Amino acid sequence: MHNYVTARKVRASMGTLGVLGLELVQMDTAPTTAYLQIYTEKRCRANCLFCAQAQGSQADITHIARGMYVPVDLDEVVKRLCMAFEKGYLLRACIQTELYDEWWEDTLYLIKSIRKVSDIPISLSVFPLSDKHYRELKIVGVNEVVIPLDACTPPLFDKIKGKSAGGPYSWEKHIDGIRRAAVFFEKVGTHLIIGLGETDEEAVWIIDLLKKINANPALFSYTYVNGTQLEIPERNETISIKHYRTVQLARYLITEGIANFSDMRFVDGVLCDFGASKEAILEIIEDGCAFQTTGCSECNRPMANETFCRIFNFPRRPDNKEIIGIKKELACIQP
Repeated sequence: MHNYVTARKVRASMGTLGVLGLELVQMDTAPTTAYLQIYTEKRCRANCLFCAQAQGSQADITHIARGMYVPVDLDEVVKRLCMAFEKGYLLRACIQTELYDEWWEDTLYLIKSIRKVSDIPISLSVFPLSDKHYRELKIVGVNEVVIPLDACTPPLFDKIKGKSAGGPYSWEKHIDGIRRAAVFFEKVGTHLIIGLGETDEEAVWIIDLLKKINANPALFSYTYVNGTQLEIPERNETISIKHYRTVQLARYLITEGIANFSDMRFVDGVLCDFGASKEAILEIIEDGCAFQTTGCSECNRPMANETFCRIFNFPRRPDNKEIIGIKKELACIQP
């Protein structure tokens, strides 16, 4: 029987520890969500090639993309999380899982520890589970489940986290897991990593499909972590950021019900017609919300994939200077 030795610790992002007062962290924008990960010193039994925790990775296991998740005392984090939620500093807790023998017990232990003292909304990022597990997560107080697809197409999925990668996952089981989770949870999300080699068309297609099955796709930019198994050949930076901004804008149009995949037009995989008027598109760009962090409500993930030189997901509404930059990246105006 699991003795919860590892569960007495939890990993937390440096930004989260800064808000909780457990680390001195200089932040341009503070996180509005507490980013946590169940604690283990073991590597994950999955082998997602981009992941620092993967079984075949040589990377430091404290990393999730650019973020560093530091092991700290679970009880202290839970106590401070409760206070931070009551004061309005943190509005949600997001728990990342990992596949190892005791992951389920450790996950329940962390969720129950939080629920004993706080009503803070909890999101759980996890691989596809059985209906029984979904039901139990709902009972213990999870508000939203996120099942990361990561890749935009079945072949890319297989390459980076499926059978070809030496992993236990399949595209079909992930889509099925998302569909079934929607039976138990009002909100279900997924993650899409943009920059793995997908086209505009492929990314927009899966976003449209996810909308139809009531799943919210959160966008991440591909970030290489030293020691991981996946290295994407360098692409022209101008093309890469235009691709990311294009997918962001298309996602906004689809999730807001302004346009859908069938309204849009592509040439050789490149999106050339968003399916909405130019005036409407420019108004959305000027507003800036389409380029903010996407995910569960109250999630802003500051600097998760970013550097100060290149912001993919803005943790707050972009300012006027940033909007001008976005227009240039989308080629709305000439640089």
